[in-house]
Amino acid sequence: MKKIFAVLLCCVMLIGLCLPAFAATQEELPYADSAFFEYGEYTLHYREKKAAEPVGQIMMLHGFAESTYCWENLSAILVENGYTCVLVDLPDFGYSSRETKETEKLPRDEIIHALMTELSDEPWYVAGHSMGGYVALSLAENYPESVRNLLLYGTSGNDGVPEIATQMMSNDLLISLMGSFMEVMGRNPLMVRLLLALAIQDTEYVMHYNTDAIMAPFRIKGTGAGAIYNFTMLTLTDYEKVSQMPPILFMNGDKDKVIADSARINLRAHLPEGSVDHVVNGGGHMFIENMADEAARVTLQFLSGLNT
Repeated sequence: MKKIFAVLLCCVMLIGLCLPAFAATQEELPYADSAFFEYGEYTLHYREKKAAEPVGQIMMLHGFAESTYCWENLSAILVENGYTCVLVDLPDFGYSSRETKETEKLPRDEIIHALMTELSDEPWYVAGHSMGGYVALSLAENYPESVRNLLLYGTSGNDGVPEIATQMMSNDLLISLMGSFMEVMGRNPLMVRLLLALAIQDTEYVMHYNTDAIMAPFRIKGTGAGAIYNFTMLTLTDYEKVSQMPPILFMNGDKDKVIADSARINLRAHLPEGSVDHVVNGGGHMFIENMADEAARVTLQFLSGLNT
């Protein structure tokens, strides 16, 4: 598990973009449906996609170095089927604020919970991809009254960052160097496509991928360092609490090269009764994008089964 996180940490350092800095503001919306939420020292960027006749609401949390864009395909199908979807950029990613050494840092689940209660008095389905799955699990552990069920895609439980990575993250100079390295290396669009090919495992899909949607957020000053600070604020998974949760949808691609199946053993062993553990044949780490149809079909079946 520790080796997997160490490799992942090294790989994602390559995915940034070093361009002139700018800050997304409400006068300069990245998307037509962009909105912002203030909490503590944080500004969260989110996009609310409302269903015409809503039967439920889903909070969608992306993975490391991703943004709301990764949910475009899946959320569109879910909205058509009656689920209002809120796509949110986690701190340090997308168009949300970046953390610095001076930021009064808060756990991701606390910040997202504040947004959830701001938008609705009703409990949410919470979807999490990769690192977003860690945050989703923390939300369900610490705010069970606000979470109906978890929808987990391409993720595992969070067993902790390797000791060597923890030491690196406590060194300000090293954080600055690592952050800059992450941004400079990611300036090459070819590198971004190569990493997408590793994550998606679908060459044709990657060849037509809108890489600007990934690279544009990295123009924001402090993205590299902020992404590294983010690691220190992720909450470890309490597997005993997981086993007591309502049923969970757990979906993974059998060609996932980012998170090894061995990293999912603890979570699989503690899935609550009634959970669905679905493997997407031919799916890579980001199957929620290129195989959104299957992901949506299984998700809708799971949600429908909860109401029968």
